[in-house]
Amino acid sequence: MVNGKRVVLTADRSLMTNYRGNFLYGFIACGPYELVPEFVFDKLFCPSVETDKETGGVKVAQCGLRRVEAALLKEYKSQDIFIAHPEMLQKCVGPETKVIGINVMDPLGMAPVTTTMSPEKLSYVAMKFKKLCASIIQLKKKYGFKVVVGGNGAWELAKPDRMKIHGIDTVVIGEADELALDLFHDLESGDAPELLHTFVRRIENIPSIRGPTINSLIEAMRGCGRGCDFCDVNKRSKKDIPLERLQEEAKINLRYGFDSIWLQSDEMLLYGCDNKDFVPNSDAIINLWSGLKSVGANFIGTTHMTLSAVASSPDLITKLSHINGMESSGRWLATNLGVETVAPRMVKKHLGVKTKPYQADEWGAVVRQGVKILNQNHWFPALTLIIGWPDETPDETQYTIDLIDDFRETNMRGLVAPLLYQDFSERNSMHFGNLNEAQFALFWRCWQHNLWVINDIIPIIIRNKTYGPLMKIFMATLIKAGTWAIMRYLRGLSKNLFDGRPPEEIVSKYSRRKSVTASLPPKL
Repeated sequence: MVNGKRVVLTADRSLMTNYRGNFLYGFIACGPYELVPEFVFDKLFCPSVETDKETGGVKVAQCGLRRVEAALLKEYKSQDIFIAHPEMLQKCVGPETKVIGINVMDPLGMAPVTTTMSPEKLSYVAMKFKKLCASIIQLKKKYGFKVVVGGNGAWELAKPDRMKIHGIDTVVIGEADELALDLFHDLESGDAPELLHTFVRRIENIPSIRGPTINSLIEAMRGCGRGCDFCDVNKRSKKDIPLERLQEEAKINLRYGFDSIWLQSDEMLLYGCDNKDFVPNSDAIINLWSGLKSVGANFIGTTHMTLSAVASSPDLITKLSHINGMESSGRWLATNLGVETVAPRMVKKHLGVKTKPYQADEWGAVVRQGVKILNQNHWFPALTLIIGWPDETPDETQYTIDLIDDFRETNMRGLVAPLLYQDFSERNSMHFGNLNEAQFALFWRCWQHNLWVINDIIPIIIRNKTYGPLMKIFMATLIKAGTWAIMRYLRGLSKNLFDGRPPEEIVSKYSRRKSVTASLPPKL
């Protein structure tokens, strides 16, 4: 009989993968579970992390779980804290187990990417979370432990009925680093609240990780300071983790066997920035890249940038590419950047100071210049747009349609991901059935662009040492088929929404060229 570990930490199977070294594969979990066989996700795109088959313990884990683990190890014994594979909980949960902690990203499939990619269908990420909860509920009936959930998607579960259905006792929204130790003691004693909002006050209170992380991702900074009104990140103050700490965390991942380091941030180019104009601190960022290279990393990647920072500091992007050797190796790196909208009134109303050091009415020119700089320096932008703002007019949507047309004319190399507007209050969220003609035209234009550049994109997406020639051909075919399937869905949607009219007829009404600011902002 398994006695069980005192505290077990885990996450659903869609998060327990290294995504074959390519974070873009993570978006596949946002797709519909019913349309693609599960083995395609589990084996081809997102195979499981290395796991001890005897104990169920994983060798790498999400950075968030590593933070909680490190916080608990201040008082708990190392043998009492266990990070487990979600499909092997029976190997480590037993009568001695007091708490199971779950890290979630999008447990109910309510985030913008998932609602857009899986309209009216169960997504992989939601399905995997349901499977995890089903197994935990059965174990909980037997052993009576407490269940706590935290992470970026915890807000989706912060309702009594949802907590009850999924067997959850406590939901933590925010940053748990400081209060994790007290919280788990309270959970063990049966004294924990059902809902807890918490934020870290000081960078020193964020514990250093003790083990390797998914895809060697380490947290370089928290918060952003840009002030977009639709973004939960703005609730966190900006905190930069010192280089010395990042080097130590990088070494943990390199010792495990990763050859490179990815930096998690909400706005990487604001690392070390302390000026009110949001001009990047080039010295701090170059020092960070060089410092991480010096401990043995082959290259340094990052999850998020902002185009205004890119446009204001083109020489910085060039230097980062040079440190990575991207111009000589021909390697391209992908990073996520939010465009959201380029309509001046909408930018001024909703995007806070995202455009700084530029003005709101310069945002369209900033975006055009930013993606050009990235492409020139071997960076592959994955851009997000928000479609269905409650207060956006068709004329304002036109500004962003014109932007996508400009991308086509300038041969921009990068993905554009149109995302349906999602309201945290769940009252004003957008759905495909509510799209007006202008919003549909923008959606169609975005996926036309993706179809046009798919042959440029595929080599970046399938670049992987574990794929042989035949597998690369198969994956390329699968990616193309998926893109065509999206276009086919949109074609049917057009006929349903607009009295049988095809997309070409709808889009033609919005192909006129609106007068936009074409001049590039000055370099600072």
